[in-house]
Amino acid sequence: MLALLFRWLRSPRPRVGEASMTRRLFWLTGWVIAVCAGHVAAMVWLEGMGLGDALWLTATTIVTVGYGDLSAKTDAGRLATVGFLYVGGIFVVASLVSALVEWRADQLERKAGGAWGWNLSNHLLLIGEPSGDIAQHIGRLVDQVRAHEDWANVPVLLLTRAFADSRLPSSLGDRAIVHVTGCASDPQALARATPDKARTMLVFSTSETDREATARVLDTVLRLREVNATAPIIAECVDAGDRDRLIRLGAAQPMRVMHGYPEAAARAIVSPGSEALIEQLFTAEGDECRRIDLPRPWSGPWLDLLTRIAGAGIGTPIGYRCADTGAVLSNPLGRQIKTDALFLIVGDDRQARAATDVTRLLLG
Repeated sequence: MLALLFRWLRSPRPRVGEASMTRRLFWLTGWVIAVCAGHVAAMVWLEGMGLGDALWLTATTIVTVGYGDLSAKTDAGRLATVGFLYVGGIFVVASLVSALVEWRADQLERKAGGAWGWNLSNHLLLIGEPSGDIAQHIGRLVDQVRAHEDWANVPVLLLTRAFADSRLPSSLGDRAIVHVTGCASDPQALARATPDKARTMLVFSTSETDREATARVLDTVLRLREVNATAPIIAECVDAGDRDRLIRLGAAQPMRVMHGYPEAAARAIVSPGSEALIEQLFTAEGDECRRIDLPRPWSGPWLDLLTRIAGAGIGTPIGYRCADTGAVLSNPLGRQIKTDALFLIVGDDRQARAATDVTRLLLG
């Protein structure tokens, strides 16, 4: 009987709101408790049962198990069982089971569709839609962040419209990334992302070249500060001229848009400021990373090479090419090396003569 009732109650129904579902569950649970309490009292009063036996009979009857070890003997007791449990209980229990299943299914659907309020705290909040393959970009970014020991278990929430017409890709779901569908201009979506509890926030630019994308980033930063989000905001910026505006609005770290290299944004999250150094390595302005090929290999301690070149004011060695294997290695402190090429951070005033100076210093 219970199975038939359950199948009937699981027939399609209009979706109800969270508040309505909560009230329904509350009412049904209260009703079941009330009829069970009434039946227990009736068994004690009409059948002379002890409280334990009355509870046992009520429990086995309302879930339609019916072991048969206890039963009502009097006509009044049987009538009470029919009234309380058969009529007023079993049907409602079926309704309660149906409501619980429906509530759980609704939860799963809202989570998958990005409409769930996760109520996360101390999380990494990623906002917007980076250009290119979004799933791959987010996956690489999160992998790099979690590779850092201080961020290994950080929860990640994505506030985006990228998956409004679909579900979050499994490649992101498998990484325990959750999402909210929407944008910062949607107050309800922003509230579900709990920016006021975030550890760090990263606002993506939708383009690497279009300055209009920066306008949307500016608006997002402003809205985050309006909801009292105090966590550091890393904001991608197409034009370097807009960086001061982002800082005035509340962005802690404006950074160049590098959607082909999400590892740079990961560095900005786990080691704030290092993204500026990476940007400098990618450009020819200011200090530049230069390769200096040596006419013949040099052997010796890396520390000796480092102090000699830096001490001479030529630049700062950051890595070398192994003369034997051709492998490029960075910062090999404490090692004996044999190199035929060096990589140095060199200032503008030493660019032209850096190679000559290094060769003369090391090889005479």
